[in-house]
Amino acid sequence: MGIFDGHGPRGHIVSHYIALQFPGVFASILRRKQKEQSLPLHGSLRNPKQKENITNCIKKALVETFLAVDEGEPVKSTGGSTASLAFYPGLGSIVYVANAGDSTTLIARYSKSKRSSTIVFQNRKHKPHLQDERERIERAGGQVMIPPSLLVEDGSTGGLKETSRLIIPDPKGGPFGGLALAMSRSIGDFDGKRVGLTAEPEVDAWDVNHHFSEEQILDSEWFVVTASDGVYDLLPPEIVVEYLGRSLYHDDQLSPLEACERVILESSRLWAKATIGMPYRDDITIGVSKINFVL
Repeated sequence: MGIFDGHGPRGHIVSHYIALQFPGVFASILRRKQKEQSLPLHGSLRNPKQKENITNCIKKALVETFLAVDEGEPVKSTGGSTASLAFYPGLGSIVYVANAGDSTTLIARYSKSKRSSTIVFQNRKHKPHLQDERERIERAGGQVMIPPSLLVEDGSTGGLKETSRLIIPDPKGGPFGGLALAMSRSIGDFDGKRVGLTAEPEVDAWDVNHHFSEEQILDSEWFVVTASDGVYDLLPPEIVVEYLGRSLYHDDQLSPLEACERVILESSRLWAKATIGMPYRDDITIGVSKINFVL
């Protein structure tokens, strides 16, 4: 399951392209890589001795898929998209989270005994001011704009926050630049690739057996939530996870679809409140899915 949050004049074309192409491209690359393994995918997943090999195989397949989709995206100009997703191969203890951009995929645990949900993993957002991201951009000759609020820790926890931006020059040579992008990785944004923007994702392999005991696993249900920054800019992810967990596991009066709709409406309300006098609402998209571990 994934989210592709487009930006720029033609970002919707890029995000739609990713949604259509990513599953097939990933399946094709993973099949090709499987042939390099000594066992088929499910055989490798069942064999503890193959765990490291198959984990690296899936991680590399995800990276190659992001880069292949980026190369094939049709806009090649003023448009791009985040890409954040979770992949569970149907067997084993590992969930793979791959991300490029500032969307968020998180893994959550629902405790049956406590009837509450907590976040157990959350991907890193790719912002231009982060040290490794800024170094890559500046090595490529790019510039990063960092607002003063990011340089001083003010202790605030609510409201809209300013964001650092990657300055993408105007390809026609305009003096004011072409785009100030609020992320350091994305699919698309063709002109930004010359100044340090990359489509290469960070891929994390989260292993439930490394973080929880057998007793805790027996007391748990698991789910994944993926959402655009329009949700989390104003709504804490802990609240979102608790609300969606109830809809999935113990609130018969609230379906997961209704819960997602209410999250979107609440995010929209908070955007309207935060932008009084200058109405604006970022794109808001959210998805949720159970993870049924087969251990």
